[in-house]
This record gives sequence, C-alpha cells and structure tokens, in this order.
Amino acid sequence: MFDLSKYMTAEERIELFKADNPEMRYDTEHGTYGEFVWVKAKVYRFFDDPNPIYTGLAMESIKTQFAMEKAETSAYARAITNSGDPKYSTTKDGLKAPRANREEMEKVARVENDKTTVRIQADLTNDWENFLADEPKITTLGQGVELVQQTLGATVIPECKHGAMQYKEGVSAKGPYSGYVCTGKRGDQCPAKWDKK
Repeated sequence: MFDLSKYMTAEERIELFKADNPEMRYDTEHGTYGEFVWVKAKVYRFFDDPNPIYTGLAMESIKTQFAMEKAETSAYARAITNSGDPKYSTTKDGLKAPRANREEMEKVARVENDKTTVRIQADLTNDWENFLADEPKITTLGQGVELVQQTLGATVIPECKHGAMQYKEGVSAKGPYSGYVCTGKRGDQCPAKWDKK
C-alpha cells in the first residue's frame, strides 16, 4: 500500500508553484462527458503571456459534492506536475512520486478499502454460500456487460464499418433527437442509431 501523508495535496502543489512564480496566472475550460465534469487548466508563467506553458486535465463524477471545484483544483495540480520539474512531483520527503496528488490517491485508497472490507466481511462470516448468493449471477458475456453498464452507468458506444459512432443530440423541427451517427464520408455513411423516445 502507500502512505497518503507523504503525498502533496493539490493545493500544496499549487501554492508551491505560486511562490516560485508570483506573476503566474491560470484559466480553465470545462464541460461534461456523460456522468463526469472535465476541466482543462492552463498555466501561464506571466500574467500577459498569450500561450500557456503547461496544461492539465482532470475529471470528477457529477455525483461527487463540489465536483467542478475538485476537478479544477486537480487539473491545476496536474498542469504544474506536467512542468517536469521534480520539485512539483515529489513526495513531501523529496522522493520522486507518481503524477497523482494526494486527493487522487485518496480515491484509490477508498476503492481498495471497499474491496478489503468486502473480503474481511466474507472471511469473518465464513459463509460463502450467503456471500455468493448476494452476488449477481452472470451466465453470458452479454449479461456481464449489462451488469457493468448498470453498475457504472455506462453506455456502450455502437460501432459500424467505419468504427465508433458519434453521439449527437439536439432539437429539430420535429422535436428533440439523440443517438449515434456514422463518422464515414457523406454518401458512404451507415444508418444512424437513434434513441427511442
């Protein structure tokens, strides 16, 4: 496992960079992708620089409290880490660290702890029949895919002979529409797969 106390928080990384670059500025672009918000942070060395020197991307589940704010802070920290300067990508004790900041490692720890909790509960009861009875029964690959989709709220992106189809939505004279369209050249496109309303 890893020691979270040794990882710099995103905020610590940002403050360290600001102290070294007092004339810096940053701005963001943001949007949504399915059940996630995404943020692209751009860091400029000087306030009047026309182009950013570093960029960083981060996503957060819309279901997370303060999702946009968390994604923005993580994106800034990632942009600073992308500078390549080891000062901004080390643990607190100065050792080389992975790109992840402390908040990102906390997410990993939560997932690992949840898995461990389930394993411990099963071990304590030592009642595998009941433990397994609560698990969904999967007999086909299709059922497995469906379970993953339901659990993660995921959507399978349909494909055609030209590859992955592109999602489109909007409002026409007939009303709202949404679905997937072929990305092939006009005249050679496969039929669209529109959502049922």
